[in-house]
Amino acid sequence: MNLHANSALSWSGRHELGRRVVEQGWALTAAAEAAGVSVRCAGKWVGRYRGSDRVLRDRSSAPRRVANRTAPERVAVIVKLRSNCGGY
Repeated sequence: MNLHANSALSWSGRHELGRRVVEQGWALTAAAEAAGVSVRCAGKWVGRYRGSDRVLRDRSSAPRRVANRTAPERVAVIVKLRSNCGGY
């Protein structure tokens, strides 16, 4: 998996940021400044480093679930109606 085109940090940079905060006891603001990223960005990567995601890869921004998803039965009816309307 490639890095996102606009990534502020490489994988090794993300790892180093997490290691500084979690293992070396750096303050988040100091580690963020040293890495050249915002505190919000640093917090995201440190949180993932603390969690189970030690690979620190980019994640999809798509939602994991859609709360108001159209019911499959209704979708089937819509598809059937669209196929009967002559291509409009």
